[in-house]
Amino acid sequence: MLRDRLKKLFQELNCIKYGKFELASGGFSTYKIFCDPLFENLEAKNILGLIGYQMLKKIESERAYGIVGIVTGGYEFAKLVANEAGREAVAVNPHNGEIKGDILNEYICYFEDVVTKGGSILKCRHILEKRDWKDNCAISIVDRQENGKGNLRKNGINLESILTKNELGIRGDLLK
Repeated sequence: MLRDRLKKLFQELNCIKYGKFELASGGFSTYKIFCDPLFENLEAKNILGLIGYQMLKKIESERAYGIVGIVTGGYEFAKLVANEAGREAVAVNPHNGEIKGDILNEYICYFEDVVTKGGSILKCRHILEKRDWKDNCAISIVDRQENGKGNLRKNGINLESILTKNELGIRGDLLK
């Protein structure tokens, strides 16, 4: 129900573009997923906050997790979930190592808008290594299904995504 409406919002808000795009991972693709329009739409923001919080609650069966947003769209997503959870979100910038906020929990969960290969999450993990936080989970809005889930799993991080490239009906590939 909520996921189905979110899929429709991706179309209605023109969040998927086709062409040749450079990705944050440094590669190129024949399509790009833009989540910014979702963060500007009240209905989409409510849906993302609710679904993200439901996903976090499933993970939190035994302990509470700090909410860490990757600076790009991930932090916007994290703020929506944190609002539902009655907590604060921490922002981590994988490009310059900047951390805004403090995590009161021993465990943390990363939030990202779009995962391709998982590199931004792994860069943030490296930035946060000096702290005593433990991580083992990440939640994204979309998994591009370019082995990000597998790369993160190899590093002990379980990725759950609200939607996948296939569920959104995207036709496109990474370019060499």
